[in-house]
Amino acid sequence: MAIAINHHRCTGCRACYDECPADVFAWDAATDLPIVAYPDECWHCGICSMECDEKALIHTLPPQCWNDINKRYVANLGRMSQPKQAPGSAEEETGG
Repeated sequence: MAIAINHHRCTGCRACYDECPADVFAWDAATDLPIVAYPDECWHCGICSMECDEKALIHTLPPQCWNDINKRYVANLGRMSQPKQAPGSAEEETGG
């Protein structure tokens, strides 16, 4: 699961419930606390964790997200680590 709620820390402020753009949370009227009702709908944006002042939410990216990140960015690491020539450098001026 991408989101876990620590109900011992949760104060029931409803910030996660109100701010989640994917409506992952439902409200448990019996406990007056949020529950993760639709974990498969999570966008992994982290807004719920950022909005929680009590730090009661633990948001982790599932392995598939890490695989996607690696495919997109690791391939570019070699190109990103090579220094660029500064404008007006000696090689540019001599045509080298």
